[in-house]
Amino acid sequence: MRALSLPGCACRGAFQFAVAARLAAAGERFALVAGASSGSVCGAITVAGLAERGPTIARSLMGSPVVSTRYLARERSIFGMGRILRDALEEHLPERLLEGTEAELLVATTHAERYARGLFPRPTLARLSPESLVIHSNRDRRDLHDVIVASCYIPLLYAGVSRLDGEVHVDGAVADNTLLDAVIARGARDITVITPFADGAVARTMFSREAPLLAHPEVRIRVLYPERPLSVGRFDFDPERLEQALTMPHCELILSNGIASRRASA
Repeated sequence: MRALSLPGCACRGAFQFAVAARLAAAGERFALVAGASSGSVCGAITVAGLAERGPTIARSLMGSPVVSTRYLARERSIFGMGRILRDALEEHLPERLLEGTEAELLVATTHAERYARGLFPRPTLARLSPESLVIHSNRDRRDLHDVIVASCYIPLLYAGVSRLDGEVHVDGAVADNTLLDAVIARGARDITVITPFADGAVARTMFSREAPLLAHPEVRIRVLYPERPLSVGRFDFDPERLEQALTMPHCELILSNGIASRRASA
């Protein structure tokens, strides 16, 4: 089973959009597509069969201000990330396109209360509280816009509170930014990871440093990463820097049988 992992990386996700479009144009298909945070947006577009339009969607966001008084009327906040994301989803990714798809979409969110309990553990609560990572599938959810927004939700930068089924959820990258364990548990043995960081480094959670992935004894992992460091920032819709991310060639790192090999790819 082939799987695609799309770690969250905020606006650097433009690089993921570009590489996913190249893979789709080359005829590559995946049974599982897993995304956390901004990676869930690229994942949803891929599963919906719109991957080749991904760069065009990314370009439509160029110049969007993250902070502006224009958001006050609808968001009651000057922070616009939530509005930028919801408007993009409504315009480019109708939820109906995520129903009955050939590939399964997995989206990570972090259950806020469970995560908070883990920060301040007590013996009685620790035994009762499940892990904070929640994995949502388009096989059993239809409110995928809400799920994706929750997966990206960072307090303050996103107005209001993100709730799913009455519970507060925050950015999925807080709990797990790659979902590698999840896709391996579901049977994936050939996994492609698209990361915007140099040399194929990946952040396993929002609060961990980027580091090389380790080889897995039973899984082939292909890491696709930029040929040169990207200049685009985490919350950065600058047209020139986004365009650099969208046009950057990618390189390939293969981790298989304990051996790592690199080559230029596109």
